[in-house]
Amino acid sequence: MFLEMSAAANLDEIGAFCRLLGTKMGFEYFIYALRVPRQFTESRVVLLKGYPDAWLSHYWQNDYAGLDPVIRHCSRHVVPVLWHDLPDSPAKPAGRVMDEAREFGMKTGISMPVHSPRGSLGILSFATGIDDAEARAATRQLSPYVQLLAAHLHEAILRVSGCREEQQLTQQLTRRETECLRWAADGKTSWEIGQLLNMSERTVNFHFNNAAKKLSVVTRQHAVAKAILYGFINPLPF
Repeated sequence: MFLEMSAAANLDEIGAFCRLLGTKMGFEYFIYALRVPRQFTESRVVLLKGYPDAWLSHYWQNDYAGLDPVIRHCSRHVVPVLWHDLPDSPAKPAGRVMDEAREFGMKTGISMPVHSPRGSLGILSFATGIDDAEARAATRQLSPYVQLLAAHLHEAILRVSGCREEQQLTQQLTRRETECLRWAADGKTSWEIGQLLNMSERTVNFHFNNAAKKLSVVTRQHAVAKAILYGFINPLPF
């Protein structure tokens, strides 16, 4: 099935695979949300929807993305989370989101984050309307399979949606440009960077200007922010 997903031609085919695999695992519902950053104030979102339309409408109308404990967990971790391990106090906003999800029939579930080198975040969730000890135990046992599925699904969606190509449109930075941006991210001035890299301040500024053109930015601060956002610079040693 994973091989079939890797050969899928579009999002509809991938969604059909997810629905089929979810059913085989005992889940009635699924969703996959992919966030691909374009700027810090804007991202492209790709959705494979297998949740009730009524719940999705309710979710977006109430702006629950900022309160959702699933998103909070997945943005900070790399392992799956079982929904019954999340905060569930209805007195707290995060607990209210999950409490209302149960009212729409999604009572037991699991969510798996996938983080990409270029800053994108994918979240795969499966849910069932059954809420008992047996359903929770079965969901826990399926965690490794959901984790494996999410990785293959993430790659397939990046491929067919064109998101990977969008993120690769930026011209590749040279080694010197990357070094200058990395030191600037640590607060170093052009003169200080020149001393560290054994080059003149003018040469450092030359590399910054070239990097800014490639990143389609104007200021040095914006260049550093965009390089970090897209994963062009990372802390050493790797």
